[in-house]
Amino acid sequence: MKTKKRRVEYISFYNHTGLEDHFTKMAKKGWLIESISNFYWTYRKIEPKDLHFCVTYYPRASDFDPGPSEEQQTFHDFCAHTGWQLTCTWHQMQVFYNEKENPVPLETDPVMEVETLHKACKKNFLPSYFLLLALGLLMGGYFVARIFADPIGLLSDPSHLMTGTAYVCMAIISITELLSYFLWYAKAKRAAQNGTFVDTPSTAVFQKVIVVIVIAAFAAWVANILLSGNTLLKWIVFLMLGYMVAIFAIVNGIKQGLKKLKASRGLNRALTLAACFILPMVMTALIVNITLNATRSGVLDTEFKEDVTPLNLSDLMDANNEDGLTENRFHETILLGYRVVHQRDSKFSLEGTSSAPDLKYTIVTVKAPFLYDWCKEQMYYEQDETYSDWPVGNRMIYKEQDPAPWGANEVYRLYSEEGWWAYTYLLCYEDQIIEIRFDWEPTAEQMAIVSQKLNP
Repeated sequence: MKTKKRRVEYISFYNHTGLEDHFTKMAKKGWLIESISNFYWTYRKIEPKDLHFCVTYYPRASDFDPGPSEEQQTFHDFCAHTGWQLTCTWHQMQVFYNEKENPVPLETDPVMEVETLHKACKKNFLPSYFLLLALGLLMGGYFVARIFADPIGLLSDPSHLMTGTAYVCMAIISITELLSYFLWYAKAKRAAQNGTFVDTPSTAVFQKVIVVIVIAAFAAWVANILLSGNTLLKWIVFLMLGYMVAIFAIVNGIKQGLKKLKASRGLNRALTLAACFILPMVMTALIVNITLNATRSGVLDTEFKEDVTPLNLSDLMDANNEDGLTENRFHETILLGYRVVHQRDSKFSLEGTSSAPDLKYTIVTVKAPFLYDWCKEQMYYEQDETYSDWPVGNRMIYKEQDPAPWGANEVYRLYSEEGWWAYTYLLCYEDQIIEIRFDWEPTAEQMAIVSQKLNP
């Protein structure tokens, strides 16, 4: 029979009325809260019963304390004499339960109750969230700014999309938690003067939504790496996951071990913080060394699986693209796919002649239809930035062309303001936007081949 249950809960540190209700419901189901940590909460199997819970705060407590202070222990003993049994503590939080039908409340002064909770939050809850807010605004703001500057490059890159989403969510949840708390605190202080305590608010539903979004972004990133066919990248993902788990486990193990050894608060804090700084550096150096040795010995394959380019010079003319200068970059997310291919005929490129046939194209596959016009606009006006420093009259702009030879919905060609033209085209299909650049005038037959190969 299962006697322990571990759960991830989404109840804020300061939401003591929500915590009391939650613990009461769990006890009715036969589960008594036993311990609370940063990662999960542990419940102990009991006979289902109606229990009363009281969550109090002791501002002078610390998660680095080896045990309750003398003052705390005196308070715990007093509570026990009145029927309130201590079941667990977490930072400044203390959780008591009482089996009596109508127990005497532990908290009777709303003013003191509100201020005690606020003092506890100033020591633990508020500094943490202000730090997360600063980091989230800094990195999340940079991510949002880059979206407007380069939406295609950013939204098609799984790594950037994952980290950017995480930072934005960090900023949003921090703002929500801090705003919710301070609005409650202002209201609670006024109500306490009239002898009433205002229930603390719950942000549980919002927290769950944010967590689901972050997990989805992370899962998409992992899936993209696993499907890339690159052994080294898969190895990096495995190491990252193990790295994070190991860091949390070791640092928490050091803290808990020192508490069991009855180390002082100051010593525990110093050694734990030292581990937070030293351990990542040591593990990073170790991982890099292992990875380099594995790569050199051939255990890890650094090559990607063969990715066939959809259009080659050899499809358009008698050219050799096997040994020529070739660029083939591709990455995608659930929003966008992005591919850049650049080829030259090897016969000429090796001699360094400028007459070598040259082909370069960029394919943007729009999976989210609402992004189509945005991506098209960026690619259309990208030339304005590229040629912005050219003399007036020589700047390049796109002008509409007949789409029929390309089998496209819309086609644009790059012209100078003076009227001469380049061999660069912007092809707009139903779910693809393609920019293709030749160094010759393409024939109608070659246009048809481009359409067949790039938008089958």
